[in-house]
Amino acid sequence: MSSRTLYVTDLDFTLLMADARASAATVQGINELSERGTLITFATARSFGSASRATAGIRWRHPVVTYGGTIIADGTSGRPFDVALLDDAVVRAICAATASDPELEPVFHTYESGAERIRWRVGSESAGVRLFIDHRLGDPRLRPLASWRELERDSAYYAVVIGREDPVRALAAALTEATRDCAVFVSTDPYTPDQWWLEIHSGAATKADGARRVAERLDAERIVAFGDNHNDVPLFEFADEAYAVGNAVPELKERATGVLEGHDTDAVVRWLLANA
Repeated sequence: MSSRTLYVTDLDFTLLMADARASAATVQGINELSERGTLITFATARSFGSASRATAGIRWRHPVVTYGGTIIADGTSGRPFDVALLDDAVVRAICAATASDPELEPVFHTYESGAERIRWRVGSESAGVRLFIDHRLGDPRLRPLASWRELERDSAYYAVVIGREDPVRALAAALTEATRDCAVFVSTDPYTPDQWWLEIHSGAATKADGARRVAERLDAERIVAFGDNHNDVPLFEFADEAYAVGNAVPELKERATGVLEGHDTDAVVRWLLANA
């Protein structure tokens, strides 16, 4: 392929193994390809810090796409290049729509004075909020609030509500008008299969948009993508080629150029070593 092809891979259940880590073979393969000059990056819903821990050992030489396309960051330092914020009206609508249902309590990610924060209402935690926070204990971004009045609404860039499928889908439907210009995903997370996630962020900040912005920075002519889940759909529709791993959701496989073996077989790095 052209030397100006950008390869963009999802992380969880795509590049990473079942333990949410990059295997030794993947670390070695990605680093080898990077040293050859191959343009490789990732596009993930994770933060830069979380992604860096999961891919420890890989030297990401190019900008990376984090928070589902909301933040483009330097692959080495994690320094953000740009952050796509949610409109204040969207944040207010989310708070209002969840106010009367203690099962559907949101968590907001914000970017305040150059620092990332995770904001939630202490004392109002739903089971979904507790799950979200417990998975991040010790994270310096965790900053609870006494009430939403303390939230800097113009700093929010990502909102998530976690709960049972029917209430989460009903909330997404109730927010249809308010979030018409947003990227909205309702899906399960393989790490929490009994919970459904409603994720909302700027409509100008999908993985597809993130890949486009990285490609422009690198003067790449083509994009080849790899993924497994619903939030990879925009990226697959945008890419010149797209490969789903064997464990991918059917909706993604339908849009794929081809289907690889499962994520736990190092399928992505094996394809890259053979084709990039």
